[in-house]
Amino acid sequence: MVGELGQAFRDVWEYVGRTDPYWGVMSYPDRRGGRWDLDEFFAYGVRDMTFVRNLMESRGVGLGDRVLDFGCGVGRLSRVLAEDASAVVGVDIADSMLVRARELNADQGRVEFRQVDGRRLPFDDDSFDGAISLMVLQHSPPAVQLAALAELVRVVRPGGLLVVHAVAPSPDARELGAEVCRAEIDVVEVPASMCPGVTGMVRARVTNRGVAEWPVGEEIRLGNHWLEGGAVAVQDDGRVDLPHVVRPGERVELTMSVRAPDVPGRYELELDMMQELVAWWSQFDSPTVRTPVLVTEDAEPAQQVADSVPASYADVVAADTEGIEMHPIPISLMQGLFQHMGGTVLAIEPDPFSEPPWDSRTYLVRF
Repeated sequence: MVGELGQAFRDVWEYVGRTDPYWGVMSYPDRRGGRWDLDEFFAYGVRDMTFVRNLMESRGVGLGDRVLDFGCGVGRLSRVLAEDASAVVGVDIADSMLVRARELNADQGRVEFRQVDGRRLPFDDDSFDGAISLMVLQHSPPAVQLAALAELVRVVRPGGLLVVHAVAPSPDARELGAEVCRAEIDVVEVPASMCPGVTGMVRARVTNRGVAEWPVGEEIRLGNHWLEGGAVAVQDDGRVDLPHVVRPGERVELTMSVRAPDVPGRYELELDMMQELVAWWSQFDSPTVRTPVLVTEDAEPAQQVADSVPASYADVVAADTEGIEMHPIPISLMQGLFQHMGGTVLAIEPDPFSEPPWDSRTYLVRF
């Protein structure tokens, strides 16, 4: 982040940090103008970290002993992170925020705060066991978002965990109807065997057997489940968007990355079309397709999907509050970026951190 963009971005947050820092961190309209009660403000930090802890526990992962709090603001999460970690480093672009963070966390011996310039984090590669960033990325321009994600990946050690919150444009999807949600799915390429937890490539041809075209703006995707003994072992795994409008009778080939279950066994990989936040099309009796996959430590490593990053960004939606902007990131883009950078996406979970019209998600990614 350089030049006029970087200076303007920093100036906005320096100003917010001086004038209304708690509202800048949690921008509830009825709390603007210094109306946050401090105890209530920090209680929300406990609430948010409780959500993250529960999500991590459900996936059997944690942030480790040395943790980076990226975009820490006044340190509302840093103090909670210190309950589990032996060292927490909070970083922020606004010195005015960090002045307040040091005051509010003076009794937290495990926490330190450092200002960053928005270009590169002042840490060596693999410096942290884990990193977390909640309610931060959406306020950064797209180029800054990409740079920040790359830096977070760089400083987290191999095997470490990255927890990132981001908002996407709310799909506000209209139900297309059973007559439209009809697909024929043909498998082109699926690994016969995969190592546990490995991400591999699946190719499929999907034909529109419905009565109307599938538009690209309705969050229509190919997805998958993992079945074991006929029962669902992993409900949600991969996603891939349509590349363009698909008309009735038209066929499109899609490439999707999937992650093998962590426990070895004989599974079926089931492919199904879906409309995000509306329905899996099997609910409309659209046929799925299943392929056996052996998950074993003896399997050849599956081919990594490293070239499927979407190229477009959502339009910038600017807020009218003190120059703070909102820059949503499509879910498919976030997932593609993490996979492109060598990560394994463990979860993409709806969360309570942002309100409508945003589709608010927390991503757990292991590197």
